[in-house]
Amino acid sequence: MGNIVITTHWLDGDVIPFIRIGEVLKRRGHQVTLLTHCYFKPMAEKLGLNFEPWDTEMQYEKLVRMMNGDINSLKGDREKLEEFRQEFESNEVRIKEYEKVIKYCTDQHTVILAKNRSSIAALLAAEKLNIPIASVFMNPTEVLSMRSYGQLYGKQDMIQLNELRRAVGISETEDWFNWQSSPKMNIALWPQWFADSSEYWPKTLIYAGFPVAEVSDRISGQIPKEINEMVHNNEKVILISGGTTKMLHKDFYPVSIEACRLLEKPTIVLTRYRELLPQRLPDNVKWYDYLPLDKIMPFLGGIIHHGGIGTLSGALKAALPQIILPYFVDRPFNASQAKSLGIAEYFPIHNWMPDAICEGIKRMLNADVKERCRVYADRMEENFGVSQAADWVEKLIDNPDYILKIDNPCKKPIELQEGSLNKSQEYAYSLKHKAKQLDLNKKALLMKRLQERGNKKDEKVI
Repeated sequence: MGNIVITTHWLDGDVIPFIRIGEVLKRRGHQVTLLTHCYFKPMAEKLGLNFEPWDTEMQYEKLVRMMNGDINSLKGDREKLEEFRQEFESNEVRIKEYEKVIKYCTDQHTVILAKNRSSIAALLAAEKLNIPIASVFMNPTEVLSMRSYGQLYGKQDMIQLNELRRAVGISETEDWFNWQSSPKMNIALWPQWFADSSEYWPKTLIYAGFPVAEVSDRISGQIPKEINEMVHNNEKVILISGGTTKMLHKDFYPVSIEACRLLEKPTIVLTRYRELLPQRLPDNVKWYDYLPLDKIMPFLGGIIHHGGIGTLSGALKAALPQIILPYFVDRPFNASQAKSLGIAEYFPIHNWMPDAICEGIKRMLNADVKERCRVYADRMEENFGVSQAADWVEKLIDNPDYILKIDNPCKKPIELQEGSLNKSQEYAYSLKHKAKQLDLNKKALLMKRLQERGNKKDEKVI
């Protein structure tokens, strides 16, 4: 049996698929440890997984606040984006994560399953300890965006990465993208018929399928009695959902609710954040902060949503016509793919008008679209993304072919041009090179010292 170490970051859509995969591996008799944010501890432990939190409750609350802040400021304010990266992606954070990961990697049958890009600590541990590793992509945009991310942040992240590599005793590397794409197993959590992203990744992508619940999901709760009566007594109940996040355009819920008022059909609005909704809701609209989507979707008439891949795939499985109002990150691409399949209408933000959306819902409720949705629901009967991903993880166990190897390690430290640093920066740079001689605990303290110096307004650590 294997010792499976799983690492991931961020919100529900980036964590729950890994919990489901971990549950399957646990049922098969493997030792499974999940390292992620503390919020998910009850969920993981309920399913019998070992759990190690990245953070405290206070730190996670700050993460959620920053990720759920004003979406426009997150996109346009580089200072806020840098603040986020400093808070949650600094080298001090990565060193702490690395120390937590390697604590669970002592068993000779260890393998690592890691979310792409954010799992820096897992990649370092796999390379340092010669452990087989698989990288996981949650949606097609994560593949498409990696090169552009490298162009924007690759040079900056390369410096930080080599600081980390020195700190854990690994030789430097020359290319950020090459290092990020170094795992030999790359799992895509969607079917190839939804989006073929192979040409955008230098290694082979294997398509597991959507990570939807394959059996009665022990993560979700029960359907409230009043909802059960509502969806069974009304054939065409409409659901509005922006997922579990606040990272939505401010008009998403108001225009969706107004469209359903015009439609005059029973409507459920599902969000944790009542403050995103109009103060007064139409008589045909009911708000809930939680419902088990996988259990109610098969009884709905249609769904208006934000384009998140979890919501989209759940609607596909339920043969549910979709109206998608995407904005930000992967959602526009997901929406365009769903539209191309003929099971959704895609409204770019400049078309977010209640009357237009109302007419779109009417079109999506016709018999031809419903039949098209049933065709893809049949395809989803062959979708076993969670089990398939677990199968591939098992192939890593005791398999040296999947040990991480870097094609172009750099033997020499990065050279800085003479005169390019001020005195403060020269001091910080000398401290980093002294880090080679220190043990891990001292290195973590050193990274903290560098972090504190870097926070001063006029100093920038190279």
